[in-house]
Amino acid sequence: MGARGRGTWVVAAVLLLVVLLETYALRAHTIGIVVIGALAGLALVVVAVGADLVRIGAGTAYLSAFTLTWNGWFLGPVRPGDALIPLVLICFAAGAPVTVFRSPPWWIKQLVLALVLGVVLIVLLPPERSFLAQRVTLNAGGAVIYIPYDNVSSQNISIALKFIIAVAAIPIAFTAVALTYKGAVRWLAIAFAAGAAVNGAVAFIDHTGVLSLGHYLTHIPNVSNRQLGFANHPNFLAAGLVLAIPFACWLLVSSVRWERYLGLGCLMADLLGVYASGSRGGAVCAVGAVVLSFVLLPRTRPHLPVILLGGLAGAATVAVVFPSFGLAILRVTRLVGNATAAGSDLVRARVAAQGWRDFDYSPIHGIGLQVSTQASQVYLQELASGGIILFAAMQAYMIGAAWDSWRFIRHNPLAAAVLGSIGATLALNIFEADLTDRFYYVPEAILVAMVVQARSAATAPSPEPNAVAPAVPALTGAVSR
Repeated sequence: MGARGRGTWVVAAVLLLVVLLETYALRAHTIGIVVIGALAGLALVVVAVGADLVRIGAGTAYLSAFTLTWNGWFLGPVRPGDALIPLVLICFAAGAPVTVFRSPPWWIKQLVLALVLGVVLIVLLPPERSFLAQRVTLNAGGAVIYIPYDNVSSQNISIALKFIIAVAAIPIAFTAVALTYKGAVRWLAIAFAAGAAVNGAVAFIDHTGVLSLGHYLTHIPNVSNRQLGFANHPNFLAAGLVLAIPFACWLLVSSVRWERYLGLGCLMADLLGVYASGSRGGAVCAVGAVVLSFVLLPRTRPHLPVILLGGLAGAATVAVVFPSFGLAILRVTRLVGNATAAGSDLVRARVAAQGWRDFDYSPIHGIGLQVSTQASQVYLQELASGGIILFAAMQAYMIGAAWDSWRFIRHNPLAAAVLGSIGATLALNIFEADLTDRFYYVPEAILVAMVVQARSAATAPSPEPNAVAPAVPALTGAVSR
């Protein structure tokens, strides 16, 4: 059988698996199946006509990184950013050497194992229906809603698959691109920063009342006067922007002029988007993300005292000269003087109390991933839905990623942006409730791709007989030969 024929069969096999997983995980109905089927047809067509699958896969990865923070944009039940990741894997499986696929690091593997273990325990030891029936579940407006738990096992399997794709499939796809194209990691980071900035800019434009671009694409109504951008909730908009702020700061101090301009534009769009979102946790974490980024970036670290003093002086000047402007910012971000904040606090308190009751009922493996979106913040979501098993695995995931990015900063400043994003995530987890969304795990995917690419280059045969490969810190378990 020729190479093209083998490629077609590879695509068909991978597509079958992806269709089954995505259809089950996303519970796609007719439109979702049509969208995924269209992707399958596209992949088969490009194989049939002999197109460059690897180049298409790389472009698809950049587009996915650009749109993953747009989690309110759906085609049927499928987010385009989510559907693009399987297409990347398909293209590289059919058109690239098998060596571009590398095993992820230990901190990703142990989280996948914890998710699988949690699902097995829920299937074997499901929570009693009487307990699930008496749970207090509220919507964003504080109204009591009824959520059927007819098939807890099925719901857990579907959510676990979505979660595993987020934490494992994205880094595998990004690594394949990075091992094929030398500048791919940088472009993935730029795409993530730019896509989030577009989201923030749209939210701010909508806040001014000039246009309603976010609603046009997502068809989701605003929450009070808080903007959504292309996200499905103001808090998710703010979370995506906060995670992208360190990447904007990394671009801002780049040695390349156009990247500095892009970084400035991205940072302004991110901050204005957080402002328009009205997210209190997002506003606090956005400021912290900027400061942490300048602390970590090698170019700005020596000048940190001057930068901090300049920032404080600028804030004090605005507060004194334009006090109404400062108060308006505090009101819009709901830090002071906003009537909706009290209601939000009440809702959070009630769902938090239910989360603690869930954890108390099943402290080892929780009551199931079907409640992973219902608690008031991520740490409580982990305890309620996956118990100590999921909580410990998630902390190991974050610590492992933070340690690897810290060790790699002196080799690539981009690692400082990743570490800043991880630090922002740890802070956001206190205020926000976003555990399984895929954009939350893009910085770690960029980290894995960056380090695997560097290690691959360091261990490649040198063209010079006496040349010495540069020392690169190991990313334990990231390279499988």
